[in-house]
Amino acid sequence: MRKAFVLLWAEISVEHWKKAFEKGLRPDRSPYGYHYLEEAGFDVLYSQSVRENYFSMIFRKLISRVFRADLVHALRNIGEMAKSDYIFTHTDRETFSVLLLRIAFPWLLKAKIVCQIIWTPDILKQQSKFGARLVGAVLRKADLVITLSSQNREWLNQLDSRIQARSVKFGVCRDSFSAMEFPAIRDDSTLRILAIGNDEHRDWRTFCAALSGASDVHVRVLSRTFKKSVGSYPDQWGIESANSLSEVKDAYAWADIVVVPLKSNMHASGITCVLEAAFLGVPVIVANTGGLTDYFEEGEVMYYETGNAESLRSQVRKFATDISARRSYQRAAFDRACTETLTSKNYIDQQVSLILARDAIGGA
Repeated sequence: MRKAFVLLWAEISVEHWKKAFEKGLRPDRSPYGYHYLEEAGFDVLYSQSVRENYFSMIFRKLISRVFRADLVHALRNIGEMAKSDYIFTHTDRETFSVLLLRIAFPWLLKAKIVCQIIWTPDILKQQSKFGARLVGAVLRKADLVITLSSQNREWLNQLDSRIQARSVKFGVCRDSFSAMEFPAIRDDSTLRILAIGNDEHRDWRTFCAALSGASDVHVRVLSRTFKKSVGSYPDQWGIESANSLSEVKDAYAWADIVVVPLKSNMHASGITCVLEAAFLGVPVIVANTGGLTDYFEEGEVMYYETGNAESLRSQVRKFATDISARRSYQRAAFDRACTETLTSKNYIDQQVSLILARDAIGGA
């Protein structure tokens, strides 16, 4: 049986993740669905995290910051990686960790490496050409580079055509996010708006500028980063953080619409929330950035101009006053998510198909 090693970030324990899933705290049995590699015929092993003292943690993070790669974490797992046929990484930091080790120990890491790139293009477009070329040279050591958006794919391939990056569609666990029936479209005077997310590309300032003055909306935010990102917000807004899957699903069930405010990016930021809402039948308004149109067209989710508070406010008004539009978007997004099979299983299956196709033609 083919052996697959999944290098996750150092702070995560797959054993703890599985226990949290069994308690209903996580939506999928493994992070991002990598356990579906087992169904594809792989013997799957995950990176192990270790209990660190304060000084070893500081040393590891210092090295990680210098190289933008968690080399200490990767070295701790190099023995198992050396015995694997395939190595999968999920974020840029793990990607560069493995590739730098392959450069340093080419006789040791002979596995096929499937690397995902998320944030690097957004970072590199603001830096020197030398830095970009250096990153390109490292990425050429991967057997397959994948991205979650066509924008990232095109940027990487323009950086160096030898990278031959491919884009795959991200997905969420359909078992956890599945509407038995569409929620009813409420028709009353107060529109219930939900926004969820913690990542650095959430544009909470535009969100506040668009909705702070609205008296006919009830706003609820589930985010650990919201309060740090904005100076002030209306006292009546509900600002929370979700600690379980049931709390997240209850929040979606409460909402009339989901708003996903985003800063300009190239990596499909916000796609997890958009997919969750789509499968649960909640209409979505989202910034038109990051290649999200790879997943949903206008008419399936409602797009607003990135960074433009008036554009977001205008789109909210449209949903507030047009019940039939909300019903249409609800159905269209759900149908697209199902037709495209935007699930975590399909997300893993796409990666498997790409790497096995390369194997079949000799790695070309």
